[in-house]
Amino acid sequence: MRNLTRVALACLIGAGMVVTAGGAVQAAPASEGGSKPVKTVEKGYALSCTGQSGSVTVAVDLYQNSAFGSHAGLSVETADGEFGGGYGPEETTLFSNGMITADIPVRKLDDTAEPVGDAVISGTYVAAARPKPVHEVIEDPAGHYVITKGTNTQLRTVATVEVLGVRVPLSCSTAFAFNLTVWRLTPGQE
Repeated sequence: MRNLTRVALACLIGAGMVVTAGGAVQAAPASEGGSKPVKTVEKGYALSCTGQSGSVTVAVDLYQNSAFGSHAGLSVETADGEFGGGYGPEETTLFSNGMITADIPVRKLDDTAEPVGDAVISGTYVAAARPKPVHEVIEDPAGHYVITKGTNTQLRTVATVEVLGVRVPLSCSTAFAFNLTVWRLTPGQE
């Protein structure tokens, strides 16, 4: 299964959190044409996990951003088919005081899109390291620059998801808190 769903990846790109291919960084032009950058302060969390129990395989992505709301995505593969769900942006708290909680409505991924209940994600998180400085300049999309400066803090998580009557332990390949100032610049626009 993919590590990050398209929704979560799009959110991370929008928040200036994804490094350009190969780790290369491009320099943003200095205020071409008098454009003014849009500045946001963004604090939050990103979590991407997978798990398996019997014939049920799950991928979960949770993203909470003080400037852009919360996003949640889930995909489930079973012997009976594929299921999924998600939402965002919403004013929902997914991470608070060391606790992870999310309820995601789940549907069958076929022509019926039949609702099959909710997936309930629960767990805990703690800082696993000191905050690391982040400074990135990326072009996203062509001609639009995102400049990010702040910190990311790696998290240690213990989480599970209950879905389709099965409890699945999750292993999280991506788990961090962020505290960033982000400037978005479109050269030549006022």
